[in-house]
Amino acid sequence: FGLKESRFELFVVTLRLDRYLFIGDACFETNIFTIMDGKGNNNSVCSVANGAIDREACQKSWFAVYVQVKCEKKTAQKLRALGYEVFVPVQEEIHQWSDRRKKIEVIVIPMVVFLKVTTSELKEIEKFSYIYSVLKYPGSKIAAVIPDKQIEQFKFMLGNCDSEVLIEPFKVIKGAKIRVVRGALRGVEGQISRNGVNGFKLNISIDNLACASVEISIQDCELI
Repeated sequence: FGLKESRFELFVVTLRLDRYLFIGDACFETNIFTIMDGKGNNNSVCSVANGAIDREACQKSWFAVYVQVKCEKKTAQKLRALGYEVFVPVQEEIHQWSDRRKKIEVIVIPMVVFLKVTTSELKEIEKFSYIYSVLKYPGSKIAAVIPDKQIEQFKFMLGNCDSEVLIEPFKVIKGAKIRVVRGALRGVEGQISRNGVNGFKLNISIDNLACASVEISIQDCELI
């Protein structure tokens, strides 16, 4: 594409980020990075690989990939070294031996690593030998997108709660929607459910994958 001298006087700057080209709010997959002015004085040519705006390919979203058991951290290190944003859920547990106690970091969801990448990047990552598969929508071949808010709340829960975070298979939680208004988990939203006779649990969903829950005091919550 080019610029006509008679119609453009201002500078147009194109920025390459990884494999993508951004012009204003439009996004193209490209192999060339260039800066040209409105009169085309640099005589630069910009090659757009897909020939069309592809906003979805440029949008980074959270996905879950399955990896070899006990290789979650090692896989995350490899992916981070390649420049990808990675999240491996962990929490600390105290293990008791006959002669000592030790705090250890435990993987919360075995064999799962979360990635925030574009759909094009995900297709490349799927080819890596240490990636078994990608979490997909039920009955579909399309990779399941996990909402940013769910990942943010899950991270916050793991980093701030005083009790163990429990993970269950994904299910639709039936219960009132609440917001924590006091304590370490203030601001977290989810569904409330019974935990035994007198206790309650705060549940947050990770779409198509799991449900994370933690004990909560009903006095620290409000209905929303």
